[in-house]
Parts: sequence; structure tokens; C-alpha cells
Amino acid sequence: MATTNKIMVGIDNEIIELTGADKEAFIADRQATNVQIELREAEYKAKQDARESAIKKLAEIAGLTKDELNAIL
Repeated sequence: MATTNKIMVGIDNEIIELTGADKEAFIADRQATNVQIELREAEYKAKQDARESAIKKLAEIAGLTKDELNAIL
């Protein structure tokens, strides 16, 4: 048995079901938004990893403790 997902949206005080091209546009917009969110999360993670790596290298090169690094940063 096939199932269909209904997409309901509220406009002012009226709730309507999206169908046809409107439904397809809504789904495409949601997918694009999700891709952008995933990209931003990946960029943030990469920046955090690079920062942690730089802090570790600085600690090793300069012989600093975590407390000293935290005081500098």
C-alpha cells in the first residue's frame, strides 16, 4: 500500500495542503536548506579541528601548559 505525505502550511489563520508544483517547490527548498545546514556544520567542525590542531602544535613548540594556553587565548 502506497502512502503519501501531506504537507500542510499555515497562511494567516488558514491551513492549506500543498500540492503539485507548490509541494515540489517546498520540498526542494527544504532539501536545499538542509544541504546548506550540513555544509555549515562541516565547515564549523573543520575550523574547530584546525584550531585544536594549532593549539596542540603551539603547546608542543612553546612548551606551554593548558593553563598558559588558555591565558593567552
